[in-house]
Amino acid sequence: MGSYSFINLENVRSICRGDTTKMLKYLNQFNELIPQRKDYLKLSLMNGDRFMVRQILHKMSPQLQFFGIKGVITPIQRMEFEYKTMPMNELQMLVNDIIFKLEGAIKEVSNIIDSDFE
Repeated sequence: MGSYSFINLENVRSICRGDTTKMLKYLNQFNELIPQRKDYLKLSLMNGDRFMVRQILHKMSPQLQFFGIKGVITPIQRMEFEYKTMPMNELQMLVNDIIFKLEGAIKEVSNIIDSDFE
């Protein structure tokens, strides 16, 4: 497993300690939960529902940290505090950037499952 653009699996690797079954379990769990939450996030953003956007990001945050998704934690933390006051266009740009990174992470995790665990 090399280096990736959207994820950093160091944390997952250290927790799994070489146990590939455990590693695959975590990767599959990511692949089950994150695409669905990303879709909810897109829908909430389209509906202009700031509160729901914040809730979804808040729920995803621990898993995104666990998988070392690059460049999303700071914007998510910012959303926690500014979701009510942030101008809508800025909120949309911020969330669209997070969605872009999630889509990249989902592809990378799928590639890892397909290439390393088949």
